[in-house]
Amino acid sequence: MITNHKRLPQKSFVLTSLFIVAISGIVLFSGISINLYNINNQAQAQQQAEHTKVNKLWETPNDLKNPESVAFAPKQNVLFVSNVNGKPTLKDQNGFISKVSPSNGSIIELNWVTGLNAPKGIAISNNNSRLYVSDLTDLVEIDIDSGKIVKRFNAPGSAFLNDVVSDNQGNIYVSDTVTNTIYKLDINNNKSSLQAWLQSPQLNGPNGLHVDNNKNRLIVASLGALNKPGAGIEVVDLKNKTISTLGKEGTTSPFGGLDGIESDTTGTHYYVTDNPAGKLYIVNADGTGYGTVVDLHTQGTADLGFIPSQSTIIIPLMQDNKLVAYKLAE
Repeated sequence: MITNHKRLPQKSFVLTSLFIVAISGIVLFSGISINLYNINNQAQAQQQAEHTKVNKLWETPNDLKNPESVAFAPKQNVLFVSNVNGKPTLKDQNGFISKVSPSNGSIIELNWVTGLNAPKGIAISNNNSRLYVSDLTDLVEIDIDSGKIVKRFNAPGSAFLNDVVSDNQGNIYVSDTVTNTIYKLDINNNKSSLQAWLQSPQLNGPNGLHVDNNKNRLIVASLGALNKPGAGIEVVDLKNKTISTLGKEGTTSPFGGLDGIESDTTGTHYYVTDNPAGKLYIVNADGTGYGTVVDLHTQGTADLGFIPSQSTIIIPLMQDNKLVAYKLAE
């Protein structure tokens, strides 16, 4: 009995020790597994980038003037391009919109719409009848058929309106990089006005916008401060307006002066430009990794456009005064 009682604590101690070692091993192994999972996803993302081959299709003459954004209108089969034509913060009425051929990059009409200040983001309405352009503190509505400015919507409290995007209901969202605000134009309201929809420092200089209609979320490519670019990608739930960061900035998602953002046809990857770095990234939509597709070796890679049916990406080069088009060949 005494011997048995002495052995029981020894057995308990041994079993407890083995249990602790086993648990420690599981935790350690889990940590290694998670780390290896992340490394593997990052490697897969870079491999995806390397396998996402691009062939240069064309570039426009350098007759454009600080082109900032480009959008494809399928009904008209034309590219609309915003030209800042000067300093991006000045109300100088030098800005204009151009029409460019998506097939060869020839300039159809350089000064299609004039009298703007520093136009940047462009979005085409769901019915392809209207063009919405951000112009410093106004959202400008243009009739596509006539090329006439129909209306200007002032964004109260705005300072530097940037990108523009439309959701599948036709609502228009506009980013203000300086005030960390997203504005919304509700087109279903007969007395529609442009109102602040979301304001948060977490947006960190919102620039490029993309609506993921399938997941009901707004993807924001952030620039950071204008005088010191550096930010990541934020995800905004369109229903409850909660904000989350996509992946780990600089590790599984890009960090820099992010500008334009578009999605591929499957919604599994984003294409994102880094303005000061002169790069085009491919980013996993779940935030598990990213890689460089094109290094243009020039600053000013701005708000890209995408033609899904042709797997073609068009990138404005602001400082080079031209557009360059690439065909994706995965």
